[in-house]
Amino acid sequence: MKAREGFISIICLIVMPVLMIMILYLEHTTRLGRLILRSTENNIQSYYSAEGKIYMTLHEDKYYSDQLYPALVEYFRALPFSKQPKDITINREDLKLGDELDKVRVILVDKDNKKELQLVAKSNFNGLITTVTSYIELINEIFEAENPILDVSSIENRYKEDLIDLLLKISKDININNCNKPENIYGMESSNFNHIILDKKDNTYFEIISFRESMTLPYIETFNNKEVFIIIREFGENPVNFYIGNFNTPKETIKLSGLIYIEGNITISKDFEFTGIIIARNGEIKIDENIRTNIKGIMITNNIINNDFIERDDIIYSRHSVYKYGTYLPGFIEPKLYLIKSD
Repeated sequence: MKAREGFISIICLIVMPVLMIMILYLEHTTRLGRLILRSTENNIQSYYSAEGKIYMTLHEDKYYSDQLYPALVEYFRALPFSKQPKDITINREDLKLGDELDKVRVILVDKDNKKELQLVAKSNFNGLITTVTSYIELINEIFEAENPILDVSSIENRYKEDLIDLLLKISKDININNCNKPENIYGMESSNFNHIILDKKDNTYFEIISFRESMTLPYIETFNNKEVFIIIREFGENPVNFYIGNFNTPKETIKLSGLIYIEGNITISKDFEFTGIIIARNGEIKIDENIRTNIKGIMITNNIINNDFIERDDIIYSRHSVYKYGTYLPGFIEPKLYLIKSD
């Protein structure tokens, strides 16, 4: 009997430590699991907090319209001497409790000869700091197609509807007064005339002569700016005719840059050097015979009649010019987020 009791005691001495080890192991595993779970939750919350700052920057007016968009416009208009935009500042009431990281970094980089936007945000959740970077296509892809002449009838099929929609958006929203036009750019917006002539007045000044059938004398504006922002809208049922150069005046090359938007026909009647964007909506673009042009930028229309016009080698796509003057067009800057990841 005593031998049996001794045997049981030995078994207990062996089993008890094993049980204690198992209990301690389970307790440690449980504690470790809780720590891992808590760390995972913190990591997820920290990630979503940083991600949320990027989405706020892209979609809320107080960050996109008031901070990011103006910074992008300033960047493109200052090319090629642009500096990286300032950080976006997130309002304190939009931050998670305990998170004081209120900056979203704005970076513009070159990728495949195009400008790409990167937004970098950090967040602090329970002491865990997470950095998230987003990658964003910035410019409406129609302007990135590298075609010097865009026409609804000749553009690639995948762009047709987008070009039609773009021209419609531009016609509705283009406006000299809401695009922060600098003082050094001459601006004209009109819907009162059928015939408009842009010509050189002398070696220093240009003039725009505008008239309609009911007028006895034309309306004339004179300016000496080398950059222009001209909007001529439809007038009545008759088409608008915009002439660059008057064949009745001395033959001198007209040199300008900027943006010209005409709801009607554009006829180039003098040698013309231009850097920027020319748009003819509901009209055609014609270049008179023996006229030399040097156009760097992009020309857009929805009514090309002479297909030889598309093959001209003196109209050259210039991304620099398109970026600089495209900022005056509605629908030019169109951020599209395609990737977001934690660093």
